[in-house]
Amino acid sequence: MASKLDLLMEIAAEENRLVKYPVQISGRDFTYWAKPTTIADFQAAKRACKDKEDLLEQSVRLFVRRALDENGTPQYGTDAVPALIRVLDMTKVTALLNAEPEEDLSVGKLDMKSASAAAKK
Repeated sequence: MASKLDLLMEIAAEENRLVKYPVQISGRDFTYWAKPTTIADFQAAKRACKDKEDLLEQSVRLFVRRALDENGTPQYGTDAVPALIRVLDMTKVTALLNAEPEEDLSVGKLDMKSASAAAKK
């Protein structure tokens, strides 16, 4: 019998895959891929901040750390942090930070017609 920790580790391994985050800003594609965010990711972003209480800087640093291309290669370096904080309009940065993952249509999409037909049987 597997321990609860073993089961959690299995789940983490299953979910540790790149997920696509489609983003359009001013008609340009800024799509990125990311793996699930861990507590360690948050901690690393916070440690890198000069002001540990600055949640916006933490968010930008977390984004820069997580934004990958489809091959898992980082899209941005640490040099992107000042640009995202000081140069780019906040609405554009917010669009990047608040991107929603693209739905994975290959994983368990329920066909409502099939489900309702099965329920009537």
